[in-house]
Amino acid sequence: MTGIANYLIGPLQNVQVAILLLTGILHIIFAGAVAKDAGRLNKDKIPTCLVSGVTWAFATLVGGVFTAAIYWFIHRSSFTRFN
Repeated sequence: MTGIANYLIGPLQNVQVAILLLTGILHIIFAGAVAKDAGRLNKDKIPTCLVSGVTWAFATLVGGVFTAAIYWFIHRSSFTRFN
């Protein structure tokens, strides 16, 4: 049984490492996009909601796509426009 387990564990570990790397890269890309957008808002003298743009970028770095979606919903969605 150990031969089969070793045969399967090696490729699974490689897949786990690949997924981890891709997730990290995705977090960095989304955090950069949030930072860039928050910078544009700051340049246009529009404050970010709740926390600073740097905090949003760091939160996206940690939280990934879900945090970027929350940022987008709060700052860019037509649902949150108060006119």
